[in-house]
Amino acid sequence: MYPIESPTLLLTLAVAAETLSLVLFGRANTLWRSPGMAEYPQRFVLLRSVMVIVWVHLGTAILAPNSLGAAYGQLDFSSLILLGLGIFGGLGLVLFTLSIRSMPAQLVFFGGSLHLMVAVAVGWLLGELISPLRLVVIALLLAAQIAILWRDRGLWVRQQGALRFLPFLVGIIWGTYFPLYGIAIHEFGFWRTLISTEWGVLILAIGWALLRRNGRWNDRLMWRNMAEQSVLSSVGQALSGAALWWGGVIVHSILTNFNVLVNVSAFRIRFGERFEAKYVLYFVLYVALAIALVWGS
Repeated sequence: MYPIESPTLLLTLAVAAETLSLVLFGRANTLWRSPGMAEYPQRFVLLRSVMVIVWVHLGTAILAPNSLGAAYGQLDFSSLILLGLGIFGGLGLVLFTLSIRSMPAQLVFFGGSLHLMVAVAVGWLLGELISPLRLVVIALLLAAQIAILWRDRGLWVRQQGALRFLPFLVGIIWGTYFPLYGIAIHEFGFWRTLISTEWGVLILAIGWALLRRNGRWNDRLMWRNMAEQSVLSSVGQALSGAALWWGGVIVHSILTNFNVLVNVSAFRIRFGERFEAKYVLYFVLYVALAIALVWGS
């Protein structure tokens, strides 16, 4: 990644990168609703992880060929750290896929409130600035999420057993993972972090597939959907990493919180799920706060 000195330009790039990332992930997440996901989700995750490894290496070879060799030039303790980070993020992916395959999208993505709080806490511990403007942004986001979550409480009650808690567990995992991912990018480099953490995700996917061997590989829809999912998520993850690099942990966590709007919209278009006017609030907040963050830099 090339150094940029202008704070306004950095935040503008971070907003643009994360916005595009959210749109790509919005489409990619709908692909986890494939019929076979109800019976053999581990095969979907494994296939997706293998394909992501291929796309990430191909993208690195095209965009930063020198970084491809550097990603494997250091096999030391830092390599284990990056693999462990990838496994941790992969755990969030597994729990996310288990919830999104059956729960309404509006419930799944409200784990983002915990993502926001955990990420802001980690960012503060790392010494990132929490300006009055950012505090206002965070407070508005939390207030909006709590209000909508309260109105949807009936849906939560109807969810079975531990399933209702999965989105919040995912929020805690990813709220911790992405700040650590941002640290890793600054410490070990963008491309090395991207490649090594995806190997960690693949290791977890292989382990899950070995523990649960049911299912079949001749599911054409699985191959087609995971091919598309892997491309979209690879590009989305790279853009999210770029947003972390340019904007920092706290700005990234604020922007990521708007995945509620993007994903609820995507699932409404794809599956006809309910979309209420209250979610327009997120669109208004996103545009206004993104402008405020850039202007306030």
